[in-house]
Amino acid sequence: MAKALVLTALTGTQAGKRHTLTTRVTTIGSAPNNDLVLHDRLIEPRHVEIRQVLERWFVVPLIAGSVGVALNGLDVKAQNRLNLGDALTLGSITYTVGFEEIVEREVGIPKTTSNGVPRLGEYFTRRGIMTADQVERTARRQAELLRNGNRLEFGRVAYDMGFINRSQLDTALAEQRRDFNDRFLD
Repeated sequence: MAKALVLTALTGTQAGKRHTLTTRVTTIGSAPNNDLVLHDRLIEPRHVEIRQVLERWFVVPLIAGSVGVALNGLDVKAQNRLNLGDALTLGSITYTVGFEEIVEREVGIPKTTSNGVPRLGEYFTRRGIMTADQVERTARRQAELLRNGNRLEFGRVAYDMGFINRSQLDTALAEQRRDFNDRFLD
């Protein structure tokens, strides 16, 4: 069993929405290339990182002056540890910090994300572009690269391995953006 950090929105239109963070470093911001994308006018394109070191989590602002980042009502200017029950404010939304035990699952075809937007591996298998074996091999290669300090997106790894071409990747990313925009943007 492993632990995950859970951010549960307390305020705003997202009240009650949970974000479960399971990676060692999670980038949060308004740009689409972040691990967690928050659509808020007070969120910068790369706003903060949540870092896990052993069984401890830290919030690290990525913007000068710590605008829009507070922990328990105090502005965050440098790395701060997150504890159970803390109130973390990112932009205009305040989240409560929690932890949850998670079962680590074997590498395989990624399931649909909790927000309904399919992961790329699932997208490619549903459309017959990649086989389940190719998705699994790509995920293993991605994990291997990450262990060596190289963080590459699934689509880039699949492209580099020759399983997909640039046109297929661009089409998948465009459809994923459309799915997201249809479901979540005002």
